[in-house]
Amino acid sequence: MEVSLILTVALAAAFIVVVLALVAVIVFQRWRISDNNAHLKEFIDENLEMRDKLRRYKEQ
Repeated sequence: MEVSLILTVALAAAFIVVVLALVAVIVFQRWRISDNNAHLKEFIDENLEMRDKLRRYKEQ
């Protein structure tokens, strides 16, 4: 009885650790994606500004 209780608790603890690790990985990946999107937005904004400057230069 005592061994089966220890095994049950150990398996439950291992399952909880695995679930927490998966949640941490998901949160980290979401953070990286949002960070990359922020850089992409800056890049697009910079390109739009350069395009507008080029159009104004061509109109002169």
